[in-house]
Amino acid sequence: MPKKDKKKNIAVLKRLFPYILPHKRRLILALISMSIVSILTGTLAYIVKPLINDIFITKSYADLVLIPILIVFIFLVKSIFYYAEFYYIGSVGQNIIRTLRDEVYSAIMKFPISRLNKLPTGVLIARITYDINIIQKTVSDSVSAVMKDVLTILVLVAVILYMDFYLAITVFVLLPIVIIPVSKLGKKARETSADTQTEMGSITKFLDETISNVRTVKAYNMEESEIGKFKKISNNLYKFFMRMTKIRGLTVPLVELIGGTSVAAIIFVGGLQVIKFGYTPGDFFSFLTAILLLYEPVKSLSRLNNSIQEGIAAGTRIFSILDEKSENIAGTAKIPKVIYSLEIKNLFFSYAKDGNYDLENINMKINKCEIVAIVGYSGAGKTTVAALLPRFYEPDSGEIKFNGINIKDFNLKDLRDSVSYVFQDVILFNESIRFNIEYGSHNKSLNDVINAAKSAFAHNFIMSLHNGYDTIVDEAGLRLSGGEKQRILIARAFLKNSEILVLDEATSSLDGESEKEIQNALFGTNENQHGLCKDKIVIIIAHRLSTIKKADRIYVIEKGKVIESGSHEDLISRGGTYKTLLAKQAV
Repeated sequence: MPKKDKKKNIAVLKRLFPYILPHKRRLILALISMSIVSILTGTLAYIVKPLINDIFITKSYADLVLIPILIVFIFLVKSIFYYAEFYYIGSVGQNIIRTLRDEVYSAIMKFPISRLNKLPTGVLIARITYDINIIQKTVSDSVSAVMKDVLTILVLVAVILYMDFYLAITVFVLLPIVIIPVSKLGKKARETSADTQTEMGSITKFLDETISNVRTVKAYNMEESEIGKFKKISNNLYKFFMRMTKIRGLTVPLVELIGGTSVAAIIFVGGLQVIKFGYTPGDFFSFLTAILLLYEPVKSLSRLNNSIQEGIAAGTRIFSILDEKSENIAGTAKIPKVIYSLEIKNLFFSYAKDGNYDLENINMKINKCEIVAIVGYSGAGKTTVAALLPRFYEPDSGEIKFNGINIKDFNLKDLRDSVSYVFQDVILFNESIRFNIEYGSHNKSLNDVINAAKSAFAHNFIMSLHNGYDTIVDEAGLRLSGGEKQRILIARAFLKNSEILVLDEATSSLDGESEKEIQNALFGTNENQHGLCKDKIVIIIAHRLSTIKKADRIYVIEKGKVIESGSHEDLISRGGTYKTLLAKQAV
């Protein structure tokens, strides 16, 4: 293995140690248990000598009673401490996996949106599940092998050396023959494990996409096509698993073949000693028993290399996530309790950062109590403008200011608390309706939730459900219609009641009557002017231009640039792009 790879492997293993150290008390208890198990294993080998010599050769009745009782006692105590060892090591492993899983999920949640967009969901899920489980297995196997197997080997080696020093030397000469082929198999195991984990991420991503979009698949009769794709990915994963199976399968029989050959050599040499040099049968079989007992921990250590290599591959991927930069939430400026103005000044932004701008020289100013609409064809950059307000992305140049202060100076959490969103993509959590409305709001009572739902014209349909506000929304909100889900999101915005309100296609899933009711809720009526938009800075992004007639100012975006701005009447009188958009919708 190249020095560079060795350094990387050692670095990964070093990073795992801090996760083990907090559990040193349990490790000490496990070590004590393992020590007792190892000593008793060596004792079992040693009592074979009196078993053979005193019972089967001298035929002592006293030893015939005593030795079996002693053997039962040894196995009983050994079983108790083996359970303790297994429990404490398992506890350490599970605590490590819990800590790692929590840290990885926390790291993912703190990724910038720009980074999350580049990482397939399935790959991230595979890191939290498959990779972390491999690390847990590696840690448990490693700690157990290093502590228990090494201790057992040391005890048995001491017994062997005590019984017959020269025969023991013959055994140790044979041990390096095992190490060389096993280490080579370990390298292949690490490479194959990395490929397997990559393919596992692909299959998880595919499952996430197809199962969550199963209605689309069925609607277009694409079941067989998706099944074919899955079989192809599944077959690739099968090949990698079979490659790993072959490596694991080769390791054990290789060790057993070498071990069997070693045992045969020992029997031959030991037999010569019994026949020619007066070595007693008890001495020989006691020695042979120790060798056979030594075989299992040596075999376990040989398997450990494969496990460590798999763990290193998984750890490399896990730590690559933990090493990713989190969003910069720091800021010294205090967010204003009342936001009087929002200004976007000379703003340029590109997703790809390749010099081709998605937004170019955007300038807007919105004052408190004003409603501004952003319209344009699909892909023009409307939603991108809104995504920059809570700093989901950072502009390449230019500024966004609240009350004249650059939003980069605010704490990110405070900044996002000041903006209420109703997103175009209507997604609800698989929780109660109350939970979904309260999401992002703090210290709100049920009465507050009900009032918000009433304002969003959602109360009546919620109460018609079996458990009302405690009704659990099925995964992806499949129980509710698109319009009902959208009303819940609008109720959430009512409840949060932030200074800035962004409505991104907020009424796109509503029928005409429902849209009218929601518009009344948002903008108020002639009789009641207290809509959600009152006393706020409001940005409306819309394709359906019927929703923006009450806007104080309308910005028309085309290919990332503002090409027109003005009131509804002004833009119609100019006869430009806005009037064309309006005319197309009227057809």
